[in-house]
Amino acid sequence: MAKSAASVEFRRVTKRYGAVTAVQDVSFTIEPGTLVTLLGPSGCGKTTTLRMIAGLEMATEGQILIGGRDVTQLSAADRDVSMVFQSYALFPHMTVLENVAYGPSVSGVSKAEAQKMAREKMALVGLKGYDDRLPSELSGGQQQRVAVARALVLEPQVLLFDEPLSNLDAKLRRRVREDIRDLQRSLNLTVAYVTHDQQEALAVSDRVIVMANAVVA
Repeated sequence: MAKSAASVEFRRVTKRYGAVTAVQDVSFTIEPGTLVTLLGPSGCGKTTTLRMIAGLEMATEGQILIGGRDVTQLSAADRDVSMVFQSYALFPHMTVLENVAYGPSVSGVSKAEAQKMAREKMALVGLKGYDDRLPSELSGGQQQRVAVARALVLEPQVLLFDEPLSNLDAKLRRRVREDIRDLQRSLNLTVAYVTHDQQEALAVSDRVIVMANAVVA
């Protein structure tokens, strides 16, 4: 089971790249165990916001708290957060089991224990028995599940999704978004989810935060 879910709080957060303001004076709270979607058009600042939760981008101004702890200056490695990228970012030369076990392996867990943790999460997302498959042998939906299992294996306090369904066809998109929602509820996960698709946002979310032109609308 996941650790106790954590809240995420932005307090007047701004992100600038030189003269360009990507996110401006944004404040919001994601309650523990809820799925909140950042919805908006391309370039509105939603992915930058997600990356600031992950610690992949640093805030120029303001404060970011996870579980009440100020993480504004902490690196990605020092935050208890996992991210599922739009491209899935799977290692093509590694099997499904090796991909999912990668996180625990590099954090010093023994190979046997890492594989045990990986198999538990693979079973959760419907990939039991897929240990030896390579990513190239999987469908888009299965690759997505590998990416989710790999993010879950470290049992993060917060799970982030960046446009996770954009590479899937319409039928598969519906099924995978239902899977993500079921998983979030059954594990009581705190999830921040980014999409430009209003229908998708309404289908998966407890709450929707609309962004436009670098601000919360």
